[in-house]
Amino acid sequence: MEKTFDVTIFGATGFTGKFILTEVLKTAPNAFPGQQLRVAVAGRSRERLETLVNSLPSTDNASGIQPTIIIADVNDEASMRAMCRASKTLIAAAGPFRFLGEAAVVACIQEKCHYVDITGEPEFFERMVYKYHDQAKEAQVAIVHVCGFDSIPADMGVIYTKQQLQKTNDALPSTIEMFFKLHVAGTAGVVGHYATFESAVHGFASSGQLRQLRKTANRPQIPKIGPNLKVNSNPHWVKKVAAYVIPFFFADPSVVRLSQQLVLQDKDLESYQTPPVQFSAYICIPSFKILVSTILASTVFGIFAGYEFGRKLLLKHPRFFTLGMFSHDGPSKQQLAETSFSETFYAEGFSKELRDKYPNAEELRKVKPDVSIVTSVSGPEPGYVATPKMVVQACYTLLLQKDLVPNGVITPAVAFSKTRLIERLQEQGIVFSTVQQATK
Repeated sequence: MEKTFDVTIFGATGFTGKFILTEVLKTAPNAFPGQQLRVAVAGRSRERLETLVNSLPSTDNASGIQPTIIIADVNDEASMRAMCRASKTLIAAAGPFRFLGEAAVVACIQEKCHYVDITGEPEFFERMVYKYHDQAKEAQVAIVHVCGFDSIPADMGVIYTKQQLQKTNDALPSTIEMFFKLHVAGTAGVVGHYATFESAVHGFASSGQLRQLRKTANRPQIPKIGPNLKVNSNPHWVKKVAAYVIPFFFADPSVVRLSQQLVLQDKDLESYQTPPVQFSAYICIPSFKILVSTILASTVFGIFAGYEFGRKLLLKHPRFFTLGMFSHDGPSKQQLAETSFSETFYAEGFSKELRDKYPNAEELRKVKPDVSIVTSVSGPEPGYVATPKMVVQACYTLLLQKDLVPNGVITPAVAFSKTRLIERLQEQGIVFSTVQQATK
């Protein structure tokens, strides 16, 4: 099928969509040397799309790309299909995905258009896997969810950590603990945009549906290698990261688990399987004062998000209920420039010598791992600087290395484990590194 556009950004006029478009215009010449990437921007409002295209600074568009405007509305199936029919790949940036995401997934499958998105809503992407995985495979289409901060650093970070651990004595990974830190260099603070907060509110509200979905999907249990990983769900101080920690309440744990379940459930994905690991994730809090504020805000959020009247209040007063962390204005340029992130992975596993000594899996569960490693994924401000870099490089990978990406509704670790995505991210300042070499 002849396609008119290489990349279409759906939801390009949204807060994050604008950053994604700028990232495409900035990076396309290096990613596709000697080739003029054909780019389209899509959404409901022609006026807003025209304003976006006309406002692009020449400094952000050294490639000379002039994006084409496509009118597409999730409530108009014909317009969604026409958009996807004309596109090789679609970057979906219109959320909340729980309400706006499914139409794009369906249209991409129907019109054989590969897809990446920036969702961080587990109920949405797990539902898409359950409903459309087989259809996407049959159509020979790759639908890759959570290709932004949720959850490329975590999902690809786990892949990277497994690879580094295996390089030492052919070690078999057993457990990985991830610690997320947000770094703020200046005094301007950190602010997120309302759209991100809105998705979080509705995502929390769908937690009951997510539990029911997981029961219905009946995905396989992930094999445990070695002793059980102890998870501390209470706020506590962790010396090795010099911070208080609380459980990571965003999508990453769900994504890492789903990545491992998909390759166990679908025989067609067996060649993309990596050794299973037990995984836990924590958010680092730098001081006791901030810890108390975080617990207070998250408790209030959890109570209010569980009821319709509470969700209305949360969405009406985002700045108040998040202690200034989210607003309709979003972050300033200074706030974006002064913020960065890091995720540190502490992994343990078993050397070949120890596995030879205890070849039985039950015996190995009683033995302490003898190999450890510490790795890291770090980068600029995660939501609106790093996320556009990640989803754009994921999209480029589909264009350049689709032969190494399986079809179906999948996660980054399944989609990109055999590709150059990590190297591409490194070139854009998303750094994968070994902090402490594997030791016995």
